[in-house]
Amino acid sequence: MTRVVLLDLLVERPAFGQGGNAEIMVHFAPAECLLLTPQLDNRESYLSEWESNGVTYRRIDVPESIIDLEPDAVICSGSKANVSNWEPWMDDAARVLQQAVSANIPVLGICFGHQLLCKALGGEVERSSKRTDSVSPLFSVGMDTLLSPTRKGLFTHQDHVTRLPPGARRIISAKHCENAGMRIAGKPVWGVQFHPEASRAVIDQAHADGDMDDAEFEAFEPEHDGGKLLAAFAKLCMP
Repeated sequence: MTRVVLLDLLVERPAFGQGGNAEIMVHFAPAECLLLTPQLDNRESYLSEWESNGVTYRRIDVPESIIDLEPDAVICSGSKANVSNWEPWMDDAARVLQQAVSANIPVLGICFGHQLLCKALGGEVERSSKRTDSVSPLFSVGMDTLLSPTRKGLFTHQDHVTRLPPGARRIISAKHCENAGMRIAGKPVWGVQFHPEASRAVIDQAHADGDMDDAEFEAFEPEHDGGKLLAAFAKLCMP
């Protein structure tokens, strides 16, 4: 069975958190998902273990070595926090990503996860003067079987990766975001600034929950094709 370690950094938002995790993990099923939540001082209010659609979710402490968990993939989600405003818990999250990259474990960083991955590997992240909430066209500026086919991405962010880490190649850009998608050369490691897991079901639920205002809901009305990226990533990770 496939084992995925997921840095679950949006757990406090039901639709984008647990709903987004489900959109990611459905492509790995049957699978075991180990959830790491270093941002939480107290996680007692969150379910520690459950099962859905062939995926078992278990919340665990951040290990000293990610290698000990023997994961087939490591994924880092988005977050309400900002890499440009570093918090102590981000040290543990960055260490997990560094260990996975060093061990050649497939890694996917999403939005905040993309920024954290780049920062952890020696890149730079800066805060823009304005926030972006949109579904935007993506333009291939490099060749990659995973990222190049993606044509539209759902963006909601203000931090940007302004310098890629050593060994990284820019694969896709958007009009407002130069480093919208990157890969570490020679490694199964990718980062995307957009949210491929933000399906129509996730968006609708977030709006219904009151976790998304009407302006955001309208901005996210156009379709995007992030689901294909998630399916392709899962396929290359499964043993």
